[in-house]
Amino acid sequence: MATRARASIASAVTTGDGRARRRARARSSAATTTTETTTMTTTEGFYRWRGHDAHYARCGATTATTHVVFLPGFGVGTFHYEAQLREGALGEDACAWALDFVGQGKSWPRGEEAIDGFAYSVDAWREQVEYFLREVVGREAYVCGNSLGGYVATYVAAAESSRDLVKGLILMNATPFWAFVPSDEESLGYKLAPWRGSLPVPGWIRAPIKQYWESFRSRANVRGLLSLVYANAEAIDDRLIRDIIEPTENKNALSTFCSVVWSPKSAMSFDDMTERIRDSNIPVALVYGKEDPWVVPLWGQRLKRAIPRAHYYELSPVGHCPAHEAPETVNSILSRYLQFCESTAEETQPPSGSADGRAKLIDGAPRNIFERIDAYRASRSPTM
Repeated sequence: MATRARASIASAVTTGDGRARRRARARSSAATTTTETTTMTTTEGFYRWRGHDAHYARCGATTATTHVVFLPGFGVGTFHYEAQLREGALGEDACAWALDFVGQGKSWPRGEEAIDGFAYSVDAWREQVEYFLREVVGREAYVCGNSLGGYVATYVAAAESSRDLVKGLILMNATPFWAFVPSDEESLGYKLAPWRGSLPVPGWIRAPIKQYWESFRSRANVRGLLSLVYANAEAIDDRLIRDIIEPTENKNALSTFCSVVWSPKSAMSFDDMTERIRDSNIPVALVYGKEDPWVVPLWGQRLKRAIPRAHYYELSPVGHCPAHEAPETVNSILSRYLQFCESTAEETQPPSGSADGRAKLIDGAPRNIFERIDAYRASRSPTM
């Protein structure tokens, strides 16, 4: 791996009690410039990518033997993984990273204006993660994603260009679909699409969405949407809602949202992604909340059938966002699973569940009539 020069641009600053410390530093090479600020044990940083100041957070030493990169769902960011970005949360020699996709969280264009020609598509996010792994993390890492982040993590793990960067894949209630406009340029749907997400936003698209925008990002609507997918209502606090709404106040937020809605689907289908991962040798773990009304257990079972070697952990009662709803349970599973993956002992077995008993290793077999029908249809498909 190419060596990258690292230069310190600021010295440590210690507060009066001597416990909180802050430092900033820049890391630069021909490809990237990274600026970091460290408070206590968590480091926050920015790196430049395609006209954006892209944000990330890290906890742990860059020299650690195990690295895990967390990818967020749509509308959230690094704050959703605060419990995983704690010292020792994933093990004593693990370094946890989390990033904000461009157009979300704290990752926005460097200037005041939107970036002409840029589309906030799932392919752009995949390329952003690949760049982050190669230029910022700088070594193989386990990629872990929730919801949209799970889709992107799967895409990164399946892409030929990033195979040397992914040590393992961990999915938490990954959405198996994203976007509406087909990516095939020869398809009728692609040709009929009046716009494909590249900025600037046409006025006739921006105007009607703008009327809906304020209602969409209101506290009442955000709380209502979260209450639909969280099994743990206590996790929906004022801070979470504030953290979700704050990025929508960015000058470019509305344009970004329009671009997300109209950008094409990924160049590779989710089924093709899972097929490639099945044919690879990376470890795969499914850490799924059982009570998720969006990504119901049927989708986890499909993934387990598509990638038979995957270890399927079901958490209950947990909804769509396991890492935030049940952080101690998730940390228990992840730390044990990483230890299993990193072990060189042949007799080592995967963890059977979490320390608190809320997560259990299951075989992914169908349990209700709808799941059985889906499994039967899959067994009759020539592609399975």
